[in-house]
Amino acid sequence: MSKTIEREFKAMLTATQFAQLQADYPFAAPFVQTNYYYELPEQGLAKRHWGLRIRCFETYAEQTLKVPSIENDHSLLEITDRLTLEQAAYLIKQQTILSSGQIVAYFAVQNVLFNELFIWGQATTHRQTTALAAGLLTLDVTHYPDETQDYEVEIEVTNVQKGATWFKTFITHYQLNEQTPPNKIARALIHQA
Repeated sequence: MSKTIEREFKAMLTATQFAQLQADYPFAAPFVQTNYYYELPEQGLAKRHWGLRIRCFETYAEQTLKVPSIENDHSLLEITDRLTLEQAAYLIKQQTILSSGQIVAYFAVQNVLFNELFIWGQATTHRQTTALAAGLLTLDVTHYPDETQDYEVEIEVTNVQKGATWFKTFITHYQLNEQTPPNKIARALIHQA
């Protein structure tokens, strides 16, 4: 179980830009993660600007709630409960989350009922990372149920001001779109089968 502040900058890529970044940086071999996105009736999570998912990796899974941080626009509070793959499969099938974790405790403090959760979307991402002085650089290819895919780059930083400066230089150098892209939850909603 963990609570962390996520500080990151993101940009969407074309397939050509993605290939160029793969060639220019020493990324580790890709790994796969499948996300199952949750919502409440009447968009109860979206209205709070919260995101909730169960993410499955090869050997374990986790449930993560992301909520806005008061720190700045590029920061989110992440609350994560680790799961076994067996727990995750059961929770996904039941369209619920682990009832004994930090997320449910956070829901209780916020007067949010977790028993009304349902899964409304999913996506599978092939992710590569490399550690730079500026932070952790990540390349994602995300596949959606409607058979579309998109490409994204992000840098996760510890210092937002330094990260913003680095990212501005990076997107200028690679001629990337400066507009912050919609998050994967919003993109998954668009690309359901």
